[in-house]
Amino acid sequence: MTITHHGKKLGYSVYSVENLSERGYSITSTAQLKMAVAGIETKLLMKNFVRVDTLFRLLSFDFQLQSDQSLTHFSGKKVDQTLLITQILGSDSTVMEINVPEEIYTYLSIQPMVAWQGIKEGETITLPAFDPVSMEIAQVEISHEGKEDLNIGENSYLLNKIRVQFKGVPSILWLDDNGSTYREETIMGLVMEKTTPDEALRILSEVSEVDFLDVYAIPVDTPIKDPASVTELILEIDGIDSHYWQKFTSERQSVIQENPLYLRLRPVSTPQNHALLEPFLVSNSIIQCNNPKIKELTREVTINDLTKHDKVNRLNKWVYHYLKKQPVPTLSSALEILDGKQGDCSEHTTLFTSLSRSAGIPTKIHIGLVYLKGRFLYHAWPVVYLDGNWIAVDPTLGQPVADATHITLHEGDFNNLTELIPLFGRVSIRIIEQKYEKPIL
Repeated sequence: MTITHHGKKLGYSVYSVENLSERGYSITSTAQLKMAVAGIETKLLMKNFVRVDTLFRLLSFDFQLQSDQSLTHFSGKKVDQTLLITQILGSDSTVMEINVPEEIYTYLSIQPMVAWQGIKEGETITLPAFDPVSMEIAQVEISHEGKEDLNIGENSYLLNKIRVQFKGVPSILWLDDNGSTYREETIMGLVMEKTTPDEALRILSEVSEVDFLDVYAIPVDTPIKDPASVTELILEIDGIDSHYWQKFTSERQSVIQENPLYLRLRPVSTPQNHALLEPFLVSNSIIQCNNPKIKELTREVTINDLTKHDKVNRLNKWVYHYLKKQPVPTLSSALEILDGKQGDCSEHTTLFTSLSRSAGIPTKIHIGLVYLKGRFLYHAWPVVYLDGNWIAVDPTLGQPVADATHITLHEGDFNNLTELIPLFGRVSIRIIEQKYEKPIL
């Protein structure tokens, strides 16, 4: 199947199902993408393999995402009501356990399940599903919207139109009665459509037509004159549900008007005298603050710094200068980033957070938007706890205090990121007011 974005070619995917008789089915999906990020072309290879029983319930999975720079690899096996998962990032591996329902499904098994187990026209079923890509469990809603004629090339097909909803992200699939997919549409204009093998392979030999930095950028009507110096920013924002703002209301970011929604942003700290700090000192497969190499590097970089404020500033500057500013489309661990010496906001934030936590400084990760080069872009940055205050910093931009244009939408160590997907393509921002201590010419 060809993969396109608003008609522009991205790559291809291959999907297959093998009947293992009483042992169930094995399902394989492979996708190759060729795209650009900030003008730099990159290739992605995504491999997804699952084993399911005769009722299409998940037994095991193996997921790999490989870019030019790194490889992310997850594998897992269901044992009773526990999913045993091995996460491999570079040369490091981590084993974790997730509690799951007795019956758990996966997105990959929807096509054959709909065809062979049956779902009637007009019927909707809801099932618990595990997504190996996001490592999340949620209810997936599957609706049969009836038969529909679909034209592909010069041919017309009468197909089953199936709507799938997972964590607020909708997809529409057109399947034949055997479960073969002829077309799939999802958010932001992404489309997969059945094609010949020759046509699918030809796409990878062509120059990438899609730059994802442009795809997810949010333009504004008025430029922000000097983002680093603005002391107060008021924005009118549309397309973001109110619960995003309720979780992150603070002295730095607050809603000052509803309908239309006005958001006030200021580059100030957020007091919190009785904060629960332990979660922001933990080590995991991404934030490797307990790794001996990270600990030794932290000691070397901050050896002459007496206070935690000094350590934060030194680590912020060190990460900013150490990493080459290069887009990386996959998620890397701190050690991989240290070895690769390049990255975008995710890599800068991961490495800084690992070093900062290693220094004993509680550090959390915020994900949201930032104003750069005349538009808002999706971005990540760390927030450190110093002397009873949470202070946002930005090692990607080299800012000891993150400027007022940083808009927080999510918090976490790069987990549950699918919560942001429903926002893509929906958000609009208008600049209402920008204040400065000194006039900006």
